[in-house]
Amino acid sequence: MSDEAILTPPQVCGRADVRLAHKLMRQHRVCRVDLCIWKSAAYYTLVAAGHLAPQTLTPRERAAARNIAFPPLDAQLPVCGGPPLRTPREVLERLSELAVPVPDSNGTANHRD
Repeated sequence: MSDEAILTPPQVCGRADVRLAHKLMRQHRVCRVDLCIWKSAAYYTLVAAGHLAPQTLTPRERAAARNIAFPPLDAQLPVCGGPPLRTPREVLERLSELAVPVPDSNGTANHRD
């Protein structure tokens, strides 16, 4: 079995409005495709229509190639609202802590209930 993942973009129906997609891309210029559902829909519409070619490098890789510092993900706030990205990470870390066995008074590891 291969460790390679195959990623496919979401399917865009044939009735997608390319002009609206261009307008949304302009309105959500400062948003990131992976954080804004509006920009994501517009982006994949333009890719499906052949008006836009997807990047082959991640934003982090492009920044590194230009010697530009790329901020850590938890330093960025979502542009379109919602909790800071650090919040889900903190929740996951806390859940991981709860899953770690806690030694009882006898030194035996027990899982929390």
